[in-house]
Amino acid sequence: MRTPSPDTPLATPSRTGPGWRVAMLVLVSAATTALLLLDDRLQQAVSANNRAVLQPGWVAGLMTIVMCLWLGGSRWVANAVIGAFAGMQLFQLCHIAAIGRALTPLDVAMIPHELSDIAQAVRAGAGAHWPTLFAGGVPYALAFAMFNLGLPRLRLPRLRWALLIVALVFATQFYNASRYTMKRFMPRPERSSLHNSLLAFSYCAANLVGKSVRRNALSYRAYTVVARDDPDAARERPRDVWLVIFDSTRTDHWGLAGYARATTPTMSRWVAQGQARWHRGLAGAVSTRASLGLLFNGVREPGNIAQLRSHEANLLRLAKRAGYRTYWLSTQHGDLLDEIDAPSIDVIRTRDSDEARIAAVGDDAVLDMLDAVDPNAPRLVVMMLRTAHIPYDDAYRRHGGRYRRWPDGEGLTEGARLLNAYDNAIVYQDALVEKLYRRFERGGGDGLFVVTSDHGQMLGEDGVWGHNVLTPQIAQVPMLVRTRGAAQMPLAGNGDWLSHHDLARALAWRMGFSIHNPNARAGVDYLQGSDLFGDNLFREMRIVDGHLQLGELSGLGHSHEGHAHGPGDRESE
Repeated sequence: MRTPSPDTPLATPSRTGPGWRVAMLVLVSAATTALLLLDDRLQQAVSANNRAVLQPGWVAGLMTIVMCLWLGGSRWVANAVIGAFAGMQLFQLCHIAAIGRALTPLDVAMIPHELSDIAQAVRAGAGAHWPTLFAGGVPYALAFAMFNLGLPRLRLPRLRWALLIVALVFATQFYNASRYTMKRFMPRPERSSLHNSLLAFSYCAANLVGKSVRRNALSYRAYTVVARDDPDAARERPRDVWLVIFDSTRTDHWGLAGYARATTPTMSRWVAQGQARWHRGLAGAVSTRASLGLLFNGVREPGNIAQLRSHEANLLRLAKRAGYRTYWLSTQHGDLLDEIDAPSIDVIRTRDSDEARIAAVGDDAVLDMLDAVDPNAPRLVVMMLRTAHIPYDDAYRRHGGRYRRWPDGEGLTEGARLLNAYDNAIVYQDALVEKLYRRFERGGGDGLFVVTSDHGQMLGEDGVWGHNVLTPQIAQVPMLVRTRGAAQMPLAGNGDWLSHHDLARALAWRMGFSIHNPNARAGVDYLQGSDLFGDNLFREMRIVDGHLQLGELSGLGHSHEGHAHGPGDRESE
């Protein structure tokens, strides 16, 4: 029997054996999973907004999906899955960097409607947030390379049925999205951003693509709208009603409301001289489209789709009935009119019709649009302007340093720069209000001049910037009312609370109509999410001892018990 020589090499495991192939499968799966988790770690190196932590359950689940992709052996399926992940993460990581929080299902649903705003925000923030593109791009590029180079070359176990597990995982996700309410699919800051993305995008795909007009409709009694027949109706009716709505403006950054900075010198002077009154407003919703739909249709409660669709209490429609000529002048796009009853508007001018002028002078373009207003007829003029919308410096950058009261350039932290730019935008807003009121004063007869905002704005609270979240900062909007003519009485006292629903009823009353809402609950208003016609979220709003209090988060969607949640109901996650 021959004995091995000391110089004879020891036998090595075969690189085609089952043990080696399983080991290689585990190795490449672990490496790929690490790449899909790497984007959070890279973004955290450049942004404090990403607060994701590694959660063992999610890591195990993600590795299971990845391992099944390697086992399945299909580059087409692997590319499709990794491509879907990369697409979701492009939006997710950019949103986290710019806004400070993860996407909600409602944010995802709004993406097709806000592409121009997203593009503008991306251009404005590219200098500060470009590392995010590398944080997401590099790991996914490496993941694509691993699958496309490794699948045809590595001798791994091949089990085609493993792809059925991948399909089953995604099918289960969609099934759960159709079965449970949105609250289960809201993001959490400690989750992996990819985990939040899968929840948000799957819920949106299952529930929010299109408008589910009937699915979440609740049963409400219809509003009653009647023409006023009291002796004061004709005397109180203004010849001119101008409603100026600025985007993303919050009350506590108006100087006249007590803000430390003098952001509203003109309006503050009006109030001090008794020429105007200001109010603490309550917005109806967290996004422009939803807020305008509620305001102009005079609707208060969540899920009252029949009333929204009927336009029976619509301010523009009532104005037409009262003999007013109606105008919609906006530096934003015309698709905001989708739920506002556009047929009741005589003249429409928007960014779509005045693109060049708006690009040149920004919100000042509305002064040119006002040339289309007929001076010889009673008129309801609505102006929807951007001003305080992200990017904030876009409001005033065309005017040199005229409105740049606080520095907004280099040498500041990103938060300080943004806050200063926001306040500069309010200074510009105040100056524009003065210009608009001068035009309003040219008219004859009684008039009502109202300034408000569609919703407020998060300015770094909890690391969040922007809107589309149900917080007190988004709920609170300023209002200012100035009248012309002795018959036009104020709507409320200085500093009083006035909801958008109250404002709609007050304007309708002045134009000659009484709106009765039999569903109203004394002292209760609602702050709603952005999807009025789908599985919307909302919170009750009450004023207690002069301060705003928000109730628990509630939803309209169907739970697994099969009933809808409406105002007054509570749902625990």
